[in-house]
Amino acid sequence: MSTETISNLIKETNAYNFHSHTQFCDGRAPMEIMAQAAADAGMKIWGFTPHSPLCQESSCNMKHADIESYFKEADRLKELHDGRMKILTSLEIDFMSTDFGPHIDYFQNLPLDYRLGSVHFVPTQGGIWLDCDGNHERFDRYLQNDYKGDLRYVVEKYFEQVLTMIERGGSDILGHFDKIAGNAAISDPELEDNSWYEALIDDVISHAQSAGVFVEINTKSLFDKERFFPAQRWWQKLIDAKIPLVVNSDAHYPERVNTGRDEAIKILGEMNYPFNYPG
Repeated sequence: MSTETISNLIKETNAYNFHSHTQFCDGRAPMEIMAQAAADAGMKIWGFTPHSPLCQESSCNMKHADIESYFKEADRLKELHDGRMKILTSLEIDFMSTDFGPHIDYFQNLPLDYRLGSVHFVPTQGGIWLDCDGNHERFDRYLQNDYKGDLRYVVEKYFEQVLTMIERGGSDILGHFDKIAGNAAISDPELEDNSWYEALIDDVISHAQSAGVFVEINTKSLFDKERFFPAQRWWQKLIDAKIPLVVNSDAHYPERVNTGRDEAIKILGEMNYPFNYPG
């Protein structure tokens, strides 16, 4: 599936979601239950994106051995919901280095409907890759013990990974590209007001524009952290750059299949984002 195909799909409806998790990674329900919840919520297009197999141990990521089972279950659910909801098979692929990311042959050769590329891991100054997502207590422990208390290093290294991932290609959708701020902005509430930070945001937008990828508006954290990823303050930049957007709930629970999406779509509409779907 190409970005053009994604564009054609969302011209018809806003009842879609291209980012969700299940029992194959850190999701909290089986695929069948998530699919049923999505259908019951009126979704017309639903994408499964378990965290990809990784090049190091991670409790949040799918195991290589589960790939075949995942595809088999996805095929079964596609048939089960045929005519009511279109189910798409994907992965949220972690970018770790130029040797591991959405661009490598392993992921390019899998029969995926599209590829969602994201960054969660940031290498320490000593080259140890740590997951900077998750709860702030863990992030703060990493920051103090492993990153030598250098928050700017962590943030800049994160965005370096995002930029390199875009440059290497292989993704159709760029996932939550400023997710590092979810924890980093708790450590420094003024982080996103810095000119150097905004320059990093501008670099990502410029790269995404050149690459022709979709940028995800991730709504998962609206009700627990009261924010979107990317932050709402950057949306006008995305619109001005004419970057195509998809609004995804990043659902891990069946009761949250549409969390925050209606709010984000409403805000984008008020900002005159050029939605194409009827009505």
